[in-house]
Amino acid sequence: GGLFLSGKFDQLQRCRPFSAIADAFDEYCNVLVGSVGSEREVAVASLLRQALGHDAVHLMKMVPNLSMIMGDTQYNSDEHCVDAQERLQYLLCRFIEIIAYSTKQPVVLFLDDLQWADAASITVIAQILNSARSSRFLLVGSCRDNEMSDNHPISNMISNVQKLGVNATMIKISPLDKDLVNEMISDTLCLFPRVTRSLADILYHKTKGNPLFLSRLIVSLSRDGLLRFSLSRRRWEWEEEKIQSMKIPDDVAELLTNSIGRLPSDVQDALCTLSCFGASIHLDIVDVLERDLDLQLQNSLEVARK
Repeated sequence: GGLFLSGKFDQLQRCRPFSAIADAFDEYCNVLVGSVGSEREVAVASLLRQALGHDAVHLMKMVPNLSMIMGDTQYNSDEHCVDAQERLQYLLCRFIEIIAYSTKQPVVLFLDDLQWADAASITVIAQILNSARSSRFLLVGSCRDNEMSDNHPISNMISNVQKLGVNATMIKISPLDKDLVNEMISDTLCLFPRVTRSLADILYHKTKGNPLFLSRLIVSLSRDGLLRFSLSRRRWEWEEEKIQSMKIPDDVAELLTNSIGRLPSDVQDALCTLSCFGASIHLDIVDVLERDLDLQLQNSLEVARK
């Protein structure tokens, strides 16, 4: 097994430096806290205290769960010894180095939506790639290339680290072809590929092989009763002619918008409120919102998930 850390950049959080990286580290600390007292937790905590020292308090502002590992750390009053952003960049790099070298497991850091990464995060990513050159560390990033030019900061960063000897592999994810769409539907419905071929051809034509569009369309068909499980036949069945003739949105964004529009008004209001906080939100904040705004946000989320 290995250690998988993940964070997601958010278009609405670009004013918050290091957001995705900090979220990934915070989740790691949360998992580590769950194994409190274990050999790994004690070893990592000891290494973090030695490496970060009193400066750890600055990192705790971004990675709250770090305080649960480090314990009480006295505040360092020397605020003018180094630029605050440069200090955070250094601390984040040290953090990932310690994680990578304190475990015998491979460490993977996955960062999503890099096209929305802020300048400070891009600098840290470059520093991490240059410093954490361990065979046990892998950085995986994803981005929408249609929203990036050749001069995008991420493109420039990749070019620069490659010149410094960092191995970088670019993988372009293309739409699924007909055979892969059929394989996906076959696996989803637990039916032989020859049985799902006709349905797969219809859905491929409607989604052009977009995996997200395809998965959401399957959910939509099930919700509308055009794709349903037959208890008598003990298998999935569908109304092929109705699916063939049905009108669907031109893209997945419109499909999702229509799906949200079909939710109860109170659920839509809850999603609108939560969306103000970006792609994710801590449950502690949800609890505060529920108390102060008198809203049933968690219940609404459960309804939306269905």
